Amino acid sequence: MLLTVTPNPAIDRVLIVPGFRHSDVCRVAARIDSAGGKGFNVARAVRTLGVPVRACALLGGDNGRQIAVLARAEDLEGAWSWLSAGESRICLLITDPEARDHLTLNETGPAVGAGDWSDFTELVWQEASNAAFIAISGSVPPGVTPAQYVELVRGLPPETFVCLDTSGPTLEAALDLPVDLLKINMHELSAALRRTIDTPAQACAAATAVVQRGPRRIIVTLGAQGAVAVDAHNAWYARTPPIDSISPVGSGDAALAGIIAILHNGGSLAEALRMGVACGGANTLMVGAGRMRYDDMMRLHGATELVALR
Repeated sequence: MLLTVTPNPAIDRVLIVPGFRHSDVCRVAARIDSAGGKGFNVARAVRTLGVPVRACALLGGDNGRQIAVLARAEDLEGAWSWLSAGESRICLLITDPEARDHLTLNETGPAVGAGDWSDFTELVWQEASNAAFIAISGSVPPGVTPAQYVELVRGLPPETFVCLDTSGPTLEAALDLPVDLLKINMHELSAALRRTIDTPAQACAAATAVVQRGPRRIIVTLGAQGAVAVDAHNAWYARTPPIDSISPVGSGDAALAGIIAILHNGGSLAEALRMGVACGGANTLMVGAGRMRYDDMMRLHGATELVALR
């Protein structure tokens, strides 16, 4: 089983608004609310691939209760830790699918005190005892320090396969942790290492340097350029054919779901990279983070190029 951990969840609200870029007053054609945050996106996508999954999140207030309701409506099983005060955030995606145009507005999230974070950490450790894989995804809310994040990771059961996907100061702290997989995008890694990463070759070189510090495997996503996977001995590059994307939001989370699905079933890192790239591409063909059609994923998987870099 996979346990997804979302420290800073949200109500993901998608507003479908034709022509929103070109008018001062627009009419909303449709609204879609979902349990959001990167961990929920991973859970949604990995379930499409047949991997059993359970979610764990830190929720607050009426928004938090609505996130729990939305998760239950999708049959996403979970365990929730509750803030003593404060509201979980709302993240807004305004999209015009016909124009392939979108605008994302992400709230920061509620301030979290030491006691609430300690309760959440204990819940994660408890839930992790029943999981073979654990994916901790996304940002941490205000008030949580990199040291607290590291403590959460270090307290996970040593026999579980731990995947991290984060950014900013928590990513910088995670670069020295001996986790099983670090999945990041090129912009996040570039900022953490303070070096330019624009190409697969640059991503491979940067990931190779980080593998020597802590993580056993690294996958760097590069948007439309595909992704690179590196471990202590090998490196691979994968890319789908060109895609007429509707929305890229959540494609990194769908990619992580595909990666975990292969590794969960005993597959290689190279094949996990190929599946991850296919899932990320399939996600861009739908509105909504972590959503993909199985047929789209299989078509892209068959067409994805996989190349050994060393």
